[in-house]
Amino acid sequence: MKRLHWFEFHDLDWIPTPWRNALTDFMAFFAVRFNVYRPLLPQLASHMQRLRVGQIVDLCSGSAGPVRTLLRHIRTIDGKEVNVILTDKYPNLAAFKMAKEEPGGGIDYLDSSIDATDIPQQLLGFRTLFASFHHFRQDHARSILQDAANKSQGIAVFEYTERNALIWALPILLTPVFIWLSMPFVRPMSWRHLLWTYIVPVVPLIAAWDGFVSCLRTYSPMELRKLTESCSAPGYKWEIGRVRSFGACRVTYLFGYPG
Repeated sequence: MKRLHWFEFHDLDWIPTPWRNALTDFMAFFAVRFNVYRPLLPQLASHMQRLRVGQIVDLCSGSAGPVRTLLRHIRTIDGKEVNVILTDKYPNLAAFKMAKEEPGGGIDYLDSSIDATDIPQQLLGFRTLFASFHHFRQDHARSILQDAANKSQGIAVFEYTERNALIWALPILLTPVFIWLSMPFVRPMSWRHLLWTYIVPVVPLIAAWDGFVSCLRTYSPMELRKLTESCSAPGYKWEIGRVRSFGACRVTYLFGYPG
């Protein structure tokens, strides 16, 4: 079906911070619990190794769940420890601080708002976007790719949603139930999470809507190819595909890197 760019609640400027943080904390829990991106981490490590890049600049980090699992599988490049810089338009500082304090280190963050379409020149590293590229309309999505190419930085885009009702209809319908069962185990724990999940169940409802819209918004491999074809990037290379993750879930990916 055609890609539809309907609104998601946690994209809206006016949404209360406790609601947004509860949503991103739950998504981080999901990414860690199911290790969604593990099949693609060796490929990411290979590209970093070839470019001799030891730093990851994570864009639209949310609550940093994917990055925490990433560092369990990619610890060193060329014998040096990999480090990650977390960034977001709406930084979830409580989650960022918790990620930074985890055993093993390697994680730092920026507490200022970062626009993924125009990364500061001094912020160097292999850029990653986990389950966030679909938030951008085509012109902004192209700008994200073009900015990486213009500054000769590698970029990796990973999306585990897709426009496939056979795979996602039931999980989306069951999202409120899964959140009700999971929220006591989500970290960092907050009484606000419990308030807006159980007493006033706003979070389960908007999470179900956002999950549904995420599927409608997700770019297919063919659409990602069209985006890269419209980028002016001489000597820059693109790899696009889809791999199976847990259960029936599949991860669509895009790698971009200087040749």
